[in-house]
Amino acid sequence: MKKSKKAAGSNNFPSGQRLSLALAVAISLGVCLQTVQAEESANADNPDFTLEGVTVEAKRPDWESKLSPGSVTVIRPDDYKGEQKTLPDLLKNVPGVHVREVGGKGQYTTVSIRGSTAAQVGIFIDGVLTNLGGDAAVDISTIPVKNVERIEVYRGYIPSRFGGTYMGGVINIVTKRPTKANVSAEAGRAAYGGATYSMQIDTPLGSGSLMVGLNREQSDGDFPYKNYAAERNLQYAAKMRDGYQAEFDNFNGDMIDNAGQRYNVSLTATEKATFKANTDQWLNFVRDDTAGQDNFYSRAYAGSYAAAPGQNATILWASIKDTEKWAGRFSQASDFKNFFASADAAAKAEVYRDYAQAEAEYAVSKADPQTNSDMAGKSKELTEWKKKIQMLEEDERHRRYNDFKNTDALIKWQDDNWMIKASWKKIDRHLPDSLWVEGAGTAVELGSYVDAKDIYYAESRRQVLDAKEFLVQRRDTAGKLEWGWMLDYLHQDKKYNTEKAYDLDSINWKTPLRLWSNYKSNKYNAQLDGSYKLTDHQLLEFQSNFSSEKMKVRGSGMDDYSKGDTGQPVDSLMARFRNYYRQELLNVQIQDTFTMDQEETLWLTASGRYNQSRIVGRSTRLQKEDAHQWFGKEDDQTNGKATWQLALKKQFTDNFTMRMTGGTYYRLLNLYEIAGDGAGILPPPRGAAATGTAFPLPEEGKQFDISALLSGKALNADANLTLTYFWRDSDNMLQLARRGLDYWSYFNDNRGKAHGVEIQTGLNWQKVSFDLQATYTKVQLQRRNSTFADYGEIGPWRNVWPTYAPEWEGSARLTYHPTAQLAIFGQVKYVDQYFTDYSKSKLGGEASYLSGKPVDSLTTVDAGIKWKPNTTVQVTIGCNDIFNKGPQMKIYSPSAFAVDGYINPEFPIQGRTYYATVRYEF
Repeated sequence: MKKSKKAAGSNNFPSGQRLSLALAVAISLGVCLQTVQAEESANADNPDFTLEGVTVEAKRPDWESKLSPGSVTVIRPDDYKGEQKTLPDLLKNVPGVHVREVGGKGQYTTVSIRGSTAAQVGIFIDGVLTNLGGDAAVDISTIPVKNVERIEVYRGYIPSRFGGTYMGGVINIVTKRPTKANVSAEAGRAAYGGATYSMQIDTPLGSGSLMVGLNREQSDGDFPYKNYAAERNLQYAAKMRDGYQAEFDNFNGDMIDNAGQRYNVSLTATEKATFKANTDQWLNFVRDDTAGQDNFYSRAYAGSYAAAPGQNATILWASIKDTEKWAGRFSQASDFKNFFASADAAAKAEVYRDYAQAEAEYAVSKADPQTNSDMAGKSKELTEWKKKIQMLEEDERHRRYNDFKNTDALIKWQDDNWMIKASWKKIDRHLPDSLWVEGAGTAVELGSYVDAKDIYYAESRRQVLDAKEFLVQRRDTAGKLEWGWMLDYLHQDKKYNTEKAYDLDSINWKTPLRLWSNYKSNKYNAQLDGSYKLTDHQLLEFQSNFSSEKMKVRGSGMDDYSKGDTGQPVDSLMARFRNYYRQELLNVQIQDTFTMDQEETLWLTASGRYNQSRIVGRSTRLQKEDAHQWFGKEDDQTNGKATWQLALKKQFTDNFTMRMTGGTYYRLLNLYEIAGDGAGILPPPRGAAATGTAFPLPEEGKQFDISALLSGKALNADANLTLTYFWRDSDNMLQLARRGLDYWSYFNDNRGKAHGVEIQTGLNWQKVSFDLQATYTKVQLQRRNSTFADYGEIGPWRNVWPTYAPEWEGSARLTYHPTAQLAIFGQVKYVDQYFTDYSKSKLGGEASYLSGKPVDSLTTVDAGIKWKPNTTVQVTIGCNDIFNKGPQMKIYSPSAFAVDGYINPEFPIQGRTYYATVRYEF
């Protein structure tokens, strides 16, 4: 048996793949910790068309410290112009952040921070929360970055200007502010049908400036990968084929030996030997229907005709009574006997001929295994296994149904006081098939035929999403007060449709929303915020926010309920499914920052929040209020709580600062977690006495982190280092569990702790820059079972594996500018092994580790070159995942799959991808 690369519970690197990352971390730490004061080197004169990234406008820690008293990283997409990087690509370079491409590149993608769940991360655009009720978490693959000035990633402490509390952190995407007349256009192509197009127009308008941005990104996504399940299952398929083939060989041999006795087909000993030695020749002999030729039919006819005079009338009638010629001529056998007894020789000869023909046709149907009633099913299986073997022998597959088209438009006008913004988005994509389930197949067949043929009841599943947003914001100052208000409207229309549906009579299609669904959300948001300078040493910040979201759900099966004699809907299972939800969120928060010494080197920030949510769920079709003791026509639930945060920062020298933050969190749930999808995922039932909450409860937790920040000169380079230790404790966390025969619910059945270390460092010379980030995260997760608590006691807490949470993750990027017009860059990314199943075997050791279905670690290398020959043109050529490691990721877990071999992750990752981009600045 093959052994795992990593022992259970080990925190060490599993292989030499981690060595380069560890050495880079050690070298950077050593260099940065030797920070010394030195004179700034004189900057060389550079032309105006210098590439981005050659100069740095400010030290990173200084810039980021203005945004938050806690950990924050700022990414500027313009630093990566031409590299065709998406929001998920950029976030992979932030310490503490893990990006999970759930469906593969360009498909549903989520982000977690410091071991959190994806739902515990708030995603804001220009300070407006984008998390909508119809999604368990924000799909960051749908957010464009072409018109974005910066991406702010907050971890731990969350500034008061962001409404709500998020145990993981907050990501704020700030769109560009137009400042001067400018036109830019970009076009790029990439492997597997990838293409990007964008245009941005900036122009002065009135007292401000107008920006118009248009973006399009698309891909066929049909990249190749090796299907490990196919390779492993080939032997099994060959065994099945050989088994059926043996039955056929035995059947044909028995038929050859007994054809004369059973069907009056005479065969010589030589013919029998020849046919047994060549099955295809025998089957051609049986299936040949050429008139006047020597074949099975002709011999059966001749033999039966010769034997016909010796048969009595009952046997003759039994053979011909159902033929087209004789059917209905006689009402019963005795009538035929009377007819046959008095028939002349010519009439009897006609009966003998028809009898011989019927017997010959019957003999052919029995001799051919494809039409033999006992062998027809086996013949079909044999043919199917032969086809499967052909597919299994071709173990390199190309992803199917993996295409997407993302189109975005943004219009933004802004001056010193006003900002007006409108945006539109359309996502049109197919959803690729999982490699982990194959219809009703066994575990041995996991993923064997995915992307080789249609194997699911639902194939070519398509999702189309339309979203619109309109925002108005006003900011003013009055003495020491800076304040503003904002109104925002967000609309989303999300449609799902199965374009290829098989076996529509199957019970699989009885589940609502299985064939098609439509979610419509409308969200209104109002916000008032500002800051007041109490003294030269104290700043007070405040924010209040109220939002109301309404969501309507429609889909297949939801309107399929019975009607009474009056024609009006009556209570039924389908009518109970809720199709309307409303959520109202209230956030009130205040933050106070003041210096605690005369030198202004010690700052204390304290903040308090109150967050409240009211949820209403309703079935507009349900007629009876007492339709079910735990599921009424409408349920209403309100939850709210106050939380706090503290941050302390001390600047010891110009080059050394430390900060510490801590606080509590109370995450209000979104509509998806509360309502589910209206069908397969439902609110948890109340107790047997109709007691308890109608919906799950909010998640709670607390966090702490401490950081050291160093900056200065090292090896004649501008150097900075941020080293952070973090700790989180979460309770009341949600877990999706099966509750009834055909539905699931979210329960507050998880609790966990996470701690770890984040490292972020950079070295910048005149022509070379080096950036490195790495994260170590250790998550401990426990789960209990309260699914059927109303039937007995809640199950005990037990340890489970944290899924999709790698312990080690990091990246290093090196950029070299041989001239002001040329840049050469390379990047290495590393993601540690992580679990894909929470199940934890009680056997311990390797069996326990493998029960979590751990995916191998992944190291990818990217490289490219940028050339800017003049002020208007930039050309970028590059390749991501040069060594094509993504599609080679695999899982080895015999305890989980009952076989000794590998399978792929649920969704393979796109590998080596070449791209080229041309950008114009007018």
